[in-house]
Amino acid sequence: MQGGAESLSAIIGGVGDLRAIRDEVEVLVKKAGEIALRVRGDHNRQLKADGSIVTLADREIETMLRRELVNLVPGTEVWGEEEGHSHPGENGLWLVDPVDGTSNYSFGSPLWGVSVGLYQAGKIVVGAVCLPDLRETLSAHLGGGATLNGVELAPIQPGAITRSELVSYNDDTLLSCPTENIPGKMRYNGAFVVEAAFVAKGVYRGMISHRANLYDIAASKLIVEELGAEVRYFDGTELDLETIIRETRIERPFTMFPKDSGCNLGWR
Repeated sequence: MQGGAESLSAIIGGVGDLRAIRDEVEVLVKKAGEIALRVRGDHNRQLKADGSIVTLADREIETMLRRELVNLVPGTEVWGEEEGHSHPGENGLWLVDPVDGTSNYSFGSPLWGVSVGLYQAGKIVVGAVCLPDLRETLSAHLGGGATLNGVELAPIQPGAITRSELVSYNDDTLLSCPTENIPGKMRYNGAFVVEAAFVAKGVYRGMISHRANLYDIAASKLIVEELGAEVRYFDGTELDLETIIRETRIERPFTMFPKDSGCNLGWR
């Protein structure tokens, strides 16, 4: 988007504007993926204070995205994994995970990706995810559906999750919820954006996550919701983004399940 800052209401109210922003964000996440592939041979891994790995790709991608995104929509701020939390600007807040699944990326697994979402007035209104090793880009804008490599994705069918269908969760879930309440067959690959993409594509019937940050989930949340899924806490209540946006982590476990799944897992 070129020119001066538009009012918040004009951006939210203009589906065409959101479509244009979405197209540009798709270009940027693909560019970010190319950066990650180019510098992947640099094995200068470092540990952050929380024990997670950071790479040259994480830093270079976030630097690029911060510069380009605020130019794309003036009056926005950026909350990214590497440079820290920010509050929304006049026209919203970009939520950036430069490499989700950094350990997978660093050690050669193809299960990682780049995620960018735009938050405005309590909603994620644009989101895009690039999975470079899988050669897939997913994107959505509020009210505009979701695509995979430019092709409309099929809706996520409502209804129960059967015992034979795949659901992503990990051992933290087993510690937080009685196992008899967890539907489907357990799968886990270590990158939120990939697991959510599998939900969007129908590979997984749903997923359960713990202790994520809003920048981890923003784009994926919008994508699966545009396809008809629900993103809720374990007890069935909705995520309050206006609260989460002020925090650095979503502490409560939450789910991405089909509508009318019948799953109310409880939480302890």
